[in-house]
Amino acid sequence: MKHANGEGIWSLRGSQGPRRSRTRGLVLTGLSIALITVGACITVPLGPVPFTLQTLMVGIVVCLLPPAYSVAAVGGYLALGCLGLPVFSGLRGGIGVLAGPTGGFLAGFLLAAVVIAVLRSSLLLATDNAAQAAKTAPTAKEATARGTRRSSRILPLLDLLSLLVFSLLYYTLGCLWFMVSTGATLEAALAACVLPFVIPDLLKSVAAFVCVQPVRAALGVQLHA
Repeated sequence: MKHANGEGIWSLRGSQGPRRSRTRGLVLTGLSIALITVGACITVPLGPVPFTLQTLMVGIVVCLLPPAYSVAAVGGYLALGCLGLPVFSGLRGGIGVLAGPTGGFLAGFLLAAVVIAVLRSSLLLATDNAAQAAKTAPTAKEATARGTRRSSRILPLLDLLSLLVFSLLYYTLGCLWFMVSTGATLEAALAACVLPFVIPDLLKSVAAFVCVQPVRAALGVQLHA
């Protein structure tokens, strides 16, 4: 569903015009790719699957950016790595990393970003349609104020749901690919890929949720009324 400013149910301070908003979105996408890369550089070896801050950064990105931009950020990060740039954990690059034992987690980032983008867009569109049907068309000023109020109520709940979906999808795909690439049993894959990371990833999800709220307010990401 599109509104008059062309940004659909999302805006990035759309009062400055759709072109300015798209430019800001592209800039934020580039910065997000850089943040994910920095998170990958912070690595602590914990066996076959290292501990990194990638999941923290990806969690922030999928919650913070409008859906299309979040998918572009994660996809762009993976594309740079596949082209050989050392953006993956341990300063590695190349498509061989995706084919390795931990490649499923990287692919899981993109799958999660796509699923979360569809989920968030669908749920937000549904609430937007309900609001439009229940009330007469507001003025531009009323629409902005109403969008801000709705954002403060709806987006935190969507963030919690998004982080849960993100964790489930990248764990699932990561474990499955680890089993395929190494021949490990399910028990061995869980022991290597999940159990050592449950508590750290839970803490990273909490950190992502806390960080997203003030950053979103500063950037002006909100819903239209």
